[in-house]
Amino acid sequence: MSKTISLFHIVFCTKNRCQVIPLSQRAPLFRFIWHIIQEKKCVLYRINGMEEHIHILIDLHPTCALSDFVREIKSKSSQWMRKSGFYPLFDGWGKEYFAESKSPADKDTVITYIKTQEIHHTGHTFAEEVYSLITETGMTCREDDLS
Repeated sequence: MSKTISLFHIVFCTKNRCQVIPLSQRAPLFRFIWHIIQEKKCVLYRINGMEEHIHILIDLHPTCALSDFVREIKSKSSQWMRKSGFYPLFDGWGKEYFAESKSPADKDTVITYIKTQEIHHTGHTFAEEVYSLITETGMTCREDDLS
């Protein structure tokens, strides 16, 4: 039997980084996204976020292409959010996303990072977080990345 592990830390934000995901409605959204992840036969290790963005750590199933996976999560969750009535100011997800492959040795560190988003963001904006995540990989970061 083939064995694979493809850990990805994925981050995406609302259109124009609008703060439209209230704390009281994050759990239903995260559950909905978790169901999509299960449908794709992927493993969710952690999901969390703030008013304008979401972090996900998954083990991507070998039959999934990362870009298709993210597109499906954004598309299905966007439709659900609009129909639910819980997110009246939600105007969609931004076009871009950030994804970084992670070593299994880093899994617990990333889980803790995602789990403690509320604490992390008491001292850092989403823009600062994105800049840090992107530049730590050696990539360059533009102001409009993840808009």
